[in-house]
Amino acid sequence: MNRFGSGEFLVQKAVENPGVDLLGVELSMISAEKLLKSLARNSLDNVRVLLIDGPFALGNVIPPASISGLYMNFPCPWPKKRHSNRRLNDTAFVQRIATVLKPDGFFQLYSDSKEFVREMMLSVNETRLFDNPTIEENPSAGAKTRYERKWLSMEKEIFKFYCMRNERVVNIEEDVVHVSHLWVKDVDEARLGSLIGEAFSSNEIFVKFLGVYRNLESKAFLIETLSVDRGFSQRFHINLSSREAGWLIQLDSQSRPIRTRAVRFAMKTLSSLVETKTSLK
Repeated sequence: MNRFGSGEFLVQKAVENPGVDLLGVELSMISAEKLLKSLARNSLDNVRVLLIDGPFALGNVIPPASISGLYMNFPCPWPKKRHSNRRLNDTAFVQRIATVLKPDGFFQLYSDSKEFVREMMLSVNETRLFDNPTIEENPSAGAKTRYERKWLSMEKEIFKFYCMRNERVVNIEEDVVHVSHLWVKDVDEARLGSLIGEAFSSNEIFVKFLGVYRNLESKAFLIETLSVDRGFSQRFHINLSSREAGWLIQLDSQSRPIRTRAVRFAMKTLSSLVETKTSLK
């Protein structure tokens, strides 16, 4: 889901289905540019590219019940136990898929990992959001991707998983929230300088302050920040500047992160850490 690689599968689908709108989700700018050039060479105008993390897009960007089918070709199975949380086949991921599919929309998976496909089947059955899940071993109609050709040349088995969305309602918690600027009366600049490398977590979100940069011409700081929402990571800057009414804490306009729970958590954590505490006497 995260990567469409060279984009050959999308180009193939676009040629075969000129009246159908297709969306590719990708994290790599290089891969996205390769796909766009290939689309231009073939005079195809029915494909769009979304440059973002796939699971995050399913829960927060793609509108609910808006697509007719979702293809997932040869995702990394992450077979080692310590990497199990990276596998895109648990019930939470299945629920995200179900959220964007229309009733009777399909989900299709190709993989060379029998265990990955088996776990996907178990997750789909557990959610009860799909009907007629089936697994086909060495299907006659393949995905026709570079990875499939590679696995077949190595005489590996290929597995196709297919199911259709039913009308059961699914509700998932969105990661995108409202994030507003904050004010503190005064800032402990010594504490601010010691933030580098400090990390904080809460439930499924994580924040780490990577660097603190001061504007020598004014009382202003940029705090480089890493945030992670259930595997979706962003790097951005928080602006801390002195004003007449106090110190303003706001997201830097140049980095423009998606306003997620972890971003909001970073803002609130920063404000509580750097605000000068007054003691009662």
